[in-house]
Amino acid sequence: MRHPLEKFIRMEMLAMIGGLFAGIFAWITGWMFFLFLACYLFVFSMLSNVFILLYTHRASDAMKQVIRAFLLFIFLTSLFFYI
Repeated sequence: MRHPLEKFIRMEMLAMIGGLFAGIFAWITGWMFFLFLACYLFVFSMLSNVFILLYTHRASDAMKQVIRAFLLFIFLTSLFFYI
């Protein structure tokens, strides 16, 4: 039997691992695209953590995480258009 949160945990872990590899690749090659991809993957990881927190009835922690993810998304998007 599978854990009910397994798909959210997998999404979170895959986003973090993908962000890590994209960040390392951006660091080695110097491509800004992969740097932004890594940051957006970390935002996606934060949002999948929100679903885990909501499922475990920790709404206040989930709301804080949503605000962090939203502010990071807005900052990254504005930085993307600035550069």
